[in-house]
Amino acid sequence: MKQDTIKKALVRIEERRKVATEKLDALRAELSKDPTFLDIQRRYTEEKIENARKIAYGEKVDRSEEQKLKAQYDKYFASVQPEYSCTLCNDTGYVNGQMCKCLKQEISHILYEESNFGSLVNFEEAEKCADSTLKPVYALMKKWCLSDFKKNLIFISGKVGVGKTYLTRAMANELISRGKMVKLTTAFEMSKDFKDYRYNYEESTLDKYLDCEVLFIDDLGTEIIYKNSTVELLYLVINERKMKKLCTVITSNLDLDEVLDRYGERISSRIIDKETSICLNLAGEDKRTKRQ
Repeated sequence: MKQDTIKKALVRIEERRKVATEKLDALRAELSKDPTFLDIQRRYTEEKIENARKIAYGEKVDRSEEQKLKAQYDKYFASVQPEYSCTLCNDTGYVNGQMCKCLKQEISHILYEESNFGSLVNFEEAEKCADSTLKPVYALMKKWCLSDFKKNLIFISGKVGVGKTYLTRAMANELISRGKMVKLTTAFEMSKDFKDYRYNYEESTLDKYLDCEVLFIDDLGTEIIYKNSTVELLYLVINERKMKKLCTVITSNLDLDEVLDRYGERISSRIIDKETSICLNLAGEDKRTKRQ
């Protein structure tokens, strides 16, 4: 994960904390003008001072009035607590030194914004648009999104326009809502990055594909194959993510035999591994043509 992406996400979360703090300051300013609260505050302070004096002189102390006033004082302050967007981390981005769910979500949103994909959709909306043959696929993929990801590679093939990308948008939306760090890219864009990496060896070029919790690669098979980079680095990404048990979702117009012909045995074997992969083929006509 590039550090600038994390910093950008933290800036957004800090802005939420700033807004919550400003609202709290405004509420407390109003509270400081409330005559009832000011009277309770004065009496509570006086009672504490008097009880402290009695303790110092060894006198008997009855704390019942102090406790009563404290309860009233606390009740007032309880009504003006900060309204953080995330109650897990109080809009700091971290819980016990670990990334909070809200920070992971914000990172995913930033990665999504930078991916140039269209808008996300939820499964309910997507299923309404799906024909009867696709409904079982949507149900399976929603179940996978809610799973423990023992199957960590999903390969979705099918002709142009059958709904592969639309399905992955629903999957990405579900995963982001679970706080997963999601990266969406096209095979074309990734292949260009691989080519650039061979020239400059900038580690961050590969890190964005190796570090995110779920990587979506759209339209595998449409990219330019650059010599000594595309196939070699595609294998590296898929294999490293498999080894780290990170999830990869691939869509393609190619069937599995065509994947073998285009990318070779090493990549093909990682995709069709029954222990850790789910391979789906979406049948049907081009839905984009039918809408015209």
